[in-house]
Amino acid sequence: MPKHSDLPHLIRLLDDDSALVRSAVQRALRSFGSTLDDELSTLSPPITPAQRALVFEILGARGDLTDPAAGTGEAGRQDFQVGQLVRHVRYGYRGVVVSFDPECRADQRWYQANRYQPERDQPWYHVLVHEGNQVTYAAQSSLEAEVDLAPVEHPLVQLFFRGFEHGRYLRNDRPWPQTAL
Repeated sequence: MPKHSDLPHLIRLLDDDSALVRSAVQRALRSFGSTLDDELSTLSPPITPAQRALVFEILGARGDLTDPAAGTGEAGRQDFQVGQLVRHVRYGYRGVVVSFDPECRADQRWYQANRYQPERDQPWYHVLVHEGNQVTYAAQSSLEAEVDLAPVEHPLVQLFFRGFEHGRYLRNDRPWPQTAL
């Protein structure tokens, strides 16, 4: 886990041009878990309100920072954030994460109908697929961070995101429908 003294350096790297660096910074910040907000409050010199907002916007934080191990790559830990561009490892499509579940919430019939059946007890992501109108439900082990940070073309992007900055989408407040798969 990073130390409190690492925070100023991590904050400076949030908008780095490298997706790999940004991903590492996100993991490091997530490792603070629910204490991140308190840690940010004690920085000297203090970070600006805009910097604080950027930290939580980039992390996609909407109450999902409570697990200090989130983003470590362990089973059950979230590696990808809402708004992040991803690529499916097996099928090669790229897309944007619009929502996620901490574990597979699809019913057994849907799960068994899939050709490949990744473990259910890992995060599963709703992904808007680039250049189409398809939405997939993919296991974390089936995805990787996308290196091509160009915007995704999908008819639902404008419905669920309010902008695109630094290679990631900014989620709006519209809830993702809780549909049964």
